[in-house]
Amino acid sequence: MNTKTKVVRNLCTGIFFFIVFSSVAAAYEEITVNNGASIRGSVKVEGKLPKLPPLQITKFKEVCRDVPNESLLIGPGQGLRYAVVTLEGITKGKAAEKEAIHELDNLGCRFVPHVLASTVGQFVVFKNSDPILHTAHALFTSGQPQFNVGLYPGRVSRKPLVTPGVVKIICEVHPWMSAYIVVTDHPYYSVTDVYGEYLISDIPAGSYRLKVWHETLGTKEKQVDVKAGGSHNVDFVLSPKSGVKK
Repeated sequence: MNTKTKVVRNLCTGIFFFIVFSSVAAAYEEITVNNGASIRGSVKVEGKLPKLPPLQITKFKEVCRDVPNESLLIGPGQGLRYAVVTLEGITKGKAAEKEAIHELDNLGCRFVPHVLASTVGQFVVFKNSDPILHTAHALFTSGQPQFNVGLYPGRVSRKPLVTPGVVKIICEVHPWMSAYIVVTDHPYYSVTDVYGEYLISDIPAGSYRLKVWHETLGTKEKQVDVKAGGSHNVDFVLSPKSGVKK
């Protein structure tokens, strides 16, 4: 690639990022939140659950042993792990941490952690702690250009997240590997823990929709009216046949 081509490409990339970040800044206003509220709760699963098939490990079996299927993890009390709860309809609130970095490792022939959440303008760092080659191919549903990073053992690669949406990450070398990043244009989100619990804090008073997303069980929403300084509890129950949106 000659110097002129590089200059044009870098200029176009800079214009793209400027347009995207400007539109996001206009959509969400950062303010000082006084007497903010919190929403906590749990995401649980009911009904007969499908039996997850074991992952088909077809390569490098001496390294890729006992790789778990994490697409539907049920913890104590039927708590659902790796569901993402987001506050919808919020246009102003606390500031997001600028240029925060989220880490996604390749470890034991799986992505760790399986699900991440991030704010637009933050970064994901891909690592490879395995002794074999992996790739991180990001499949975006929105306007951000896809990328596909080759990760040799020990390599680290940092990529920006510039548009909201659900990003699926796959490894083209090992087709059983996948992970998700839920990117929002504000910092009001939470990934459920092993008990299916979540917490979102410093919320301005107002009326919002609370949304839960899960890769297997789809999405579900609830209306919530938040009072200044209040502590609100909102629980979700999902099931494979509950008619939730996919």
